[in-house]
Amino acid sequence: MEDVGPFRSRADAPVVAIDIDGTMGNYHAHFLWFATHWFGREFPHPEEVNPGIRLSTFMGITHREYRECKLAYRQGGLKRFMPAYPGADRLTRRIRKARAQVWICTTRPYLRLDNIDPDTREWLRRNNIQYDAVIWEGIDEEDPTKYADLVNQVGTDRIVAVVEDLPEQIADAHKHGIGTVYMMDQPYNREPATPDAYRIRDLDELWGNLEVDLSIWYENHGG
Repeated sequence: MEDVGPFRSRADAPVVAIDIDGTMGNYHAHFLWFATHWFGREFPHPEEVNPGIRLSTFMGITHREYRECKLAYRQGGLKRFMPAYPGADRLTRRIRKARAQVWICTTRPYLRLDNIDPDTREWLRRNNIQYDAVIWEGIDEEDPTKYADLVNQVGTDRIVAVVEDLPEQIADAHKHGIGTVYMMDQPYNREPATPDAYRIRDLDELWGNLEVDLSIWYENHGG
């Protein structure tokens, strides 16, 4: 795997922050596939539009059942072979070749399950995802969101863009001063109304936008 790191130092390189589940990997379909086998019954098709309700409600199960199933999914190492979206490896390679850093930002509960970190890093390795750092949800007790931690570590000026799939995470990114956010189009984020983000259909389309964003960032920072 070609590994072209940024020519700037780690302290001043531009950063593109990318979520994993639902953004680089097809978590929704993979989890519903697992739930079908775990419960022994069928659930809605992954492409069926979820009108902005909890996944447990969409599946027709109690939230307690949903949490138990999700825990089994995580503990069983299923994260290791969640399908990656086409172009995930190519996207991260392009970002780093453009002399920027890739920061993986995930809400996976790193501090609560010992296997989350190794399973995540193994998924990244298997799918040839290049990255410079991983940020987990819940590290900072005062403000436990991943974007609070990202801004605390690199500052808003270095963050060129965030790539997400969940409206609440997009809102949190904006709350912490991150201006440019892309939202991966998914059946579960089409309703209610799209938050303040650029909706993209695939990761190759995303790169076309990021390439422009990075060019502007370098122009503004003497790159």
